[in-house]
Amino acid sequence: MKAGFSHDRFSRHGFTRHGFTLVELLVVIAIIGVLIGLLLPAVQSARGAARRMSSLNNLKQMGLALHAYHDGKRRLPPGFTSTTTGSWPGGSNDAVPETGPGWSFFAEILPFMEETALHGQIDFSKLISDVANEGARKTLVAAYVDPGDTPPKLIDVKDTSQSTMFAAAVCSYAGCLGTKSYEELPFTGVFHRNSKVRFDDITDGLSKTIGIGERMSRHTQSSWVGVTPGQELVHAPESPRYDPSNLTKRPAITAVLVHVKSSVPSLQGSPGGFIGPHSAGTQFLNMDGSCRLINAETSPDVFRAMCTRTAEPGEVLVTVE
Repeated sequence: MKAGFSHDRFSRHGFTRHGFTLVELLVVIAIIGVLIGLLLPAVQSARGAARRMSSLNNLKQMGLALHAYHDGKRRLPPGFTSTTTGSWPGGSNDAVPETGPGWSFFAEILPFMEETALHGQIDFSKLISDVANEGARKTLVAAYVDPGDTPPKLIDVKDTSQSTMFAAAVCSYAGCLGTKSYEELPFTGVFHRNSKVRFDDITDGLSKTIGIGERMSRHTQSSWVGVTPGQELVHAPESPRYDPSNLTKRPAITAVLVHVKSSVPSLQGSPGGFIGPHSAGTQFLNMDGSCRLINAETSPDVFRAMCTRTAEPGEVLVTVE
């Protein structure tokens, strides 16, 4: 008798091995498919939450930078700097004649955003469009890009005929100028042309006043650099409101500043309005450095009240939870 185990001995002792039947294989594949189907939404939700938290961190960085700037200069940076050469015609979307240079508060706070070298590259006495500022204006600042946004790294700054003036690095955020028309004075928010708002001027309370909010480039393409005279903004081609035959235009000031007149952030809103890329809602920085989420369920009156630095007649009292 030969040593070892023969095929017969395997069979006699119940050691015979069989492969999967076709039915068993199909059942296993079906189970795996169901598990993947259950797991995928959870993974997507986790990724979305991570992107929203990353954008929240960007806003908090900007809040710290604004406070550091205020500590040094006893005022907040201007929304942008520019010399006007005429008066506002009076229409909601009318521009004010100006000569620039147009650099924004985003540019002013760069040293407090760990971007001192980039700040040093900017010649603030010259126009954004000046060739001397080409390198700076094309530099992407990571903290000014919402991780949930899918922007181009560079956007084309367009004039009133929608011809390209120059390219500049993209931005996913905008400052709040209040609740009046873009160029109507006195403005009611925190930022405007050549503004010098102090914390003491925000009598509604820093925790109840919005300073910066998300405005994704898929809705309106703009840059962190500032406002260029003659510039106009329209809905981005990715926006649900984009209509090449009827481009809804907004004045140059909307390159970095937004007003809030009648509704909460919406994809159906103005190119000069706030809207974030997150399904939960649009995120905002309060002037005390905290953040809040505004969604479709928020009362427009409450939202408006949060966008003003002082109480207006008949304004809704904001309660911070």
